[in-house]
Amino acid sequence: MTWKARLLACAVVLFLACNITLLFLKNDKINRTYHVDEWTSVKKQDLLETMPARGVLAPKEEQHFYYENSTGTFKGFLVEKGDEVQQGTGLFEYSPDDITLTKEEFQIEKDKLENEQENLESHISDLESMQRTLSSAPVEEDQPNPNVYMIQTLERDIYEKELQISRIDSEIEKYEDLIESADESLLNLTVESEIDGTVKSIKQDLTNPVVTVISNEQKVEGTLSEQEVKKAAEGMKVFITPAGSNKKINGTIEKILNHPTSEPHAETESRYEFSIAIDESNELESLHGEHVAVQIVTNEVIDTLTLPYQAVKNTKKGKYTYVIQSNGRVERKKIKTGIKINQTQEVKEGIANGEVVLLERSPFLKSGFPFITSIEPNKLKKKDLKELRKKEMLKYTARGFLSR
Repeated sequence: MTWKARLLACAVVLFLACNITLLFLKNDKINRTYHVDEWTSVKKQDLLETMPARGVLAPKEEQHFYYENSTGTFKGFLVEKGDEVQQGTGLFEYSPDDITLTKEEFQIEKDKLENEQENLESHISDLESMQRTLSSAPVEEDQPNPNVYMIQTLERDIYEKELQISRIDSEIEKYEDLIESADESLLNLTVESEIDGTVKSIKQDLTNPVVTVISNEQKVEGTLSEQEVKKAAEGMKVFITPAGSNKKINGTIEKILNHPTSEPHAETESRYEFSIAIDESNELESLHGEHVAVQIVTNEVIDTLTLPYQAVKNTKKGKYTYVIQSNGRVERKKIKTGIKINQTQEVKEGIANGEVVLLERSPFLKSGFPFITSIEPNKLKKKDLKELRKKEMLKYTARGFLSR
């Protein structure tokens, strides 16, 4: 290498060293102009952190109806499998014959008891009459009453008859209750649906439940893995999208079972059932059993300040962003961040809504640097230019040349 080449190399190295030193020198007074390529505004919006899952549409309710021998003899079904029913629609009915016969038997027993009670009361009346007669019979002075023993015997008999009447009263009340129950059974011979829905099944052999009705209203059922179930909780908001549809339906996690769907095994992952209640305001045209995509909102921040994550500069001392000031300079502002969802960062402190920030995170950029942007003629509008006064146009034009 000749001495000229060495001299040139030394000069280049010295030039680069001086510039690099100036770049990192904190208190230098050299103004540098920073060219801003990309910027954006601080926005207020809702941030939702979601977890995907899969589910299937199922009836919201499933009601079973049972045949009870004690109610009466089965008479027949009033619906068929697949029939649409409303609340109050008769499903099956009992025969009134047995109940009527039973009621008559109860009434006969009650009449017998009442007759027996009347006889006892009449007998007591006779005994009391005899007792009064014996008590009023004349007795010689200084002589014991010869009727005392008879009077006491009559009192004992009256007491025993009164006890019998009391026991009969209890028996009569029992049969009155049975008769009343039979009357109610006669009024409820028809078993009715309690919900609007469809008859899912009918057991012709009368094994219970003899009729099952599923509701028209739907819910979502699905399963979560061991990791997913730890992030989910009952009451969380959910967005539901039916397969092949762009419609988003709101819902809420109604229930999460804390035991797995199958017997736990050391070699396989356990899964846990969950169900989602669909908001009543939504109308679904999907069928039971259709699959849906589910987004469970695991975290939500309403109306918060946000930035693109690329506008955030991370350092050992904290997090910063560079704000474009109206005086033509950038200002580094320390910020306190919240949750980050995808490439959107929540900012809790340090900036205000509407402030303009740089999207770059240049390592050489410092607070107070002047900045320039490229002219984009296609974005200029004649209307905007007309609204500028000549003095303002000259000022901005001069600032542009001087900044260069």
